[in-house]
Amino acid sequence: MTTDSTIANAKMVAPAAPPRRQLMDQLLPAGSLGAVTHWLPTQWPRIGGRKLAMLPADAFELPAYKQHYVAGGRIAIYAAGCGFDHANSAATGLVGLARRLMAAVHKLSTTTQTDLRMRLEELNKDHYAALTTSADGYPCSDLGFDTWMMQHILPRRLPLAGSPVAIGDRCLIVRLPAGMTPREFDKQLAYRMRNARLNSWLETPDGRRHCEYLGIAPAQLARGTVYGFNEALRRSDGEEIYFFRPKSFDADRLLRLAETIVYRYVTTPPTLRRTISWRSRAQGTRSDFRPPAP
Repeated sequence: MTTDSTIANAKMVAPAAPPRRQLMDQLLPAGSLGAVTHWLPTQWPRIGGRKLAMLPADAFELPAYKQHYVAGGRIAIYAAGCGFDHANSAATGLVGLARRLMAAVHKLSTTTQTDLRMRLEELNKDHYAALTTSADGYPCSDLGFDTWMMQHILPRRLPLAGSPVAIGDRCLIVRLPAGMTPREFDKQLAYRMRNARLNSWLETPDGRRHCEYLGIAPAQLARGTVYGFNEALRRSDGEEIYFFRPKSFDADRLLRLAETIVYRYVTTPPTLRRTISWRSRAQGTRSDFRPPAP
């Protein structure tokens, strides 16, 4: 993650929004408060890609796994959403973005905190993902991104027998193998979900085609966060906003991804493991938040 010590005042040029086209079908009745009310001919990305590799049903009972797995620390995978401040009708948060995009999006990440409400306090304090680009091309902050809430993750299938992943309360609980750090697991998971990351998708042909269909410039949908460090500020790309439905087959895919990460770590010899990590620039000076290119 790259960063910036100040909020730039320079104008960021967004492509002109084409006229809105007629929607093809309505999914929910008129007046419904659901975030996604209409159907569009867009092929949404799915975490893990369209062909998600599946583990054998007895993967965690095989000698190749059981003989090498040693339980380590516990982390939680969570899905968060936000919106609808009763005191301000304009503060719609992530649900407002979902309505404009007409797609289900959530914040997906991991935490070592056992009380998820502590993570919510941090997200609300930072107004995570509030930063975007206005219609005239300037950085701006949307309202409602201080009402984050954890969502239930409800896979339709159970974890595999002997799995180190369990379905918890508003999270998936992962018992990491000894030697695997929470940071490493987090980056492994993000790597496998990268195709469904909102900001990246907006720069693809499918993303641009969808925005053109809606008549919205992609820059107005990209997300970022401004972080404060006493009197200094930095802005960062909102890399943890994904296309994800926590009560659908997407939850099954998330469960399988988590199981696969642990299984492959345990069954791969240490000398052959491919470590996915990164240089921490979270408190540096460069910015990585930018709108999609015109």
